[in-house]
Amino acid sequence: MIPLDVSLENLYRQYHACRRNKRNTANALRFEVEQEKHLIDLQAALVDRTYRPGRSVCFFATRPKLREIFAADFRDRVVHHLLVDYLERIWEPVFIHDSYACRKGKGVHAGVRRLQQFLRQATANGTRPAWFLQLDIHNYFMRIDKDILFRLLAAKLRDATARWLTHTLVYHDCTTDYVLRGNPALREAVPAHKTLFAAEAHKGLPIGNLNSQFFANVYLNGLDQCVKHELKCRHYLRYCDDFVLLAHDPDTLHDWRTRIEDFLRETLALELNPKQRLAPVGNGIDFLGYIVRRDYLLVRRRVVNHLKTKLRAFEARLVYERDGVRTYRFDEAELDALAATVSSYLGHCKLANSGKLWPSLWAGFPFLAQYYGFDAARWRLVRKYPVPVGLNTVRRQYRYFRWRFPEDALLFRVGQFYEFYDIGQPSWLGELGLRRMRWNRRGACYGFPAHRLGEYLNRLRSAGNCVLLLGEQTSRTGGVCARRPLWRFMPVTS
Repeated sequence: MIPLDVSLENLYRQYHACRRNKRNTANALRFEVEQEKHLIDLQAALVDRTYRPGRSVCFFATRPKLREIFAADFRDRVVHHLLVDYLERIWEPVFIHDSYACRKGKGVHAGVRRLQQFLRQATANGTRPAWFLQLDIHNYFMRIDKDILFRLLAAKLRDATARWLTHTLVYHDCTTDYVLRGNPALREAVPAHKTLFAAEAHKGLPIGNLNSQFFANVYLNGLDQCVKHELKCRHYLRYCDDFVLLAHDPDTLHDWRTRIEDFLRETLALELNPKQRLAPVGNGIDFLGYIVRRDYLLVRRRVVNHLKTKLRAFEARLVYERDGVRTYRFDEAELDALAATVSSYLGHCKLANSGKLWPSLWAGFPFLAQYYGFDAARWRLVRKYPVPVGLNTVRRQYRYFRWRFPEDALLFRVGQFYEFYDIGQPSWLGELGLRRMRWNRRGACYGFPAHRLGEYLNRLRSAGNCVLLLGEQTSRTGGVCARRPLWRFMPVTS
């Protein structure tokens, strides 16, 4: 018997795993301020079994469909990591290889690649016919029976502390203590069968917690074993409650569907979604955001449309036109969020045959090129707006932005002045009517006081120049204040 390790050392380890990618959230920061005290108190509560989950945050996701999400408090997330880390060592040897949701070394891309491998095997590389059956479970998370779930988990738990903590988390009702975030009207828009507030007693798990994801895999492990060992289906894989079976004829798949339906109803108190897909594999399988075929993948049209919707929303917040001038706003937080969104979709598209898709999106949303370059070899964005580390002089920073924005008039802030370091005199610099400086310790050739910015900015814009306005940051790069773009003004050409 392996006991559940509730030592302070292990709790600290799980705390570090928990805060990964969450460190800047309000809950994580509050916990971090007094992390030692919180972890010591948490350990004491686990040892004497007085631990109870705290208040959750309830909010609603609208993409790809309206969903109710319950996010546990950060303290409870540490406990989730602690228990799941323990349970994984027990259950991972039991799970089948082809379950791909929320498991280390698995995931969407691994599942799609495996399905392609199954397609090649089932069709003998396209030399014989094969069919697929795609099923999912109706209202899965809301229909999970906690009594059945705990019985499945407890059967492998001999440690009393692990059994107690598992019972505590399985039967915790997050609807009794929560705070609502976001638009409260969305709560009324969630269908009754999709909300925990209307779930039957001892049924339903909250979407959004690590332990719920793991419990969901345990709950359907019986289905996986049934399909592999009783139905003898060689080509079967599952991602959460969405699963695909391949066979050489549709009659076999019809029979398997009936037997799966009986198993789910009698053993797990679940029902299949009435909608199913039964078709030749040559039609392509719509699975995990891709259209999967034997030789290639296509990005699902809905995924592309969602990306376009998000890009339009970002463009509306960052770009506007007035009086014949298009203005680009360099809001660093907004641009970092945009980069994260686009990079996520790039990772999704990279797996597929999307060589023409991404160039068409890049051309369709030209505002992206104002903020980023695109590294085609690595399929990644390159931010133009931050100053690279190591540019530790004002002149080097100026030259960097001159390279990034070669056609622009650079209004480059240095203390109480705007300075220019061009050895030659670009046409736009001549329009300012500035005289060459005789001496400047930074090597500036031209400049003007910051209080005259409006005057010179209007001159440049009136003459039809593209203008990049750069300000100073309080953070420093090698002892020199870093510069960053604030606004870019571009004349609109007809």
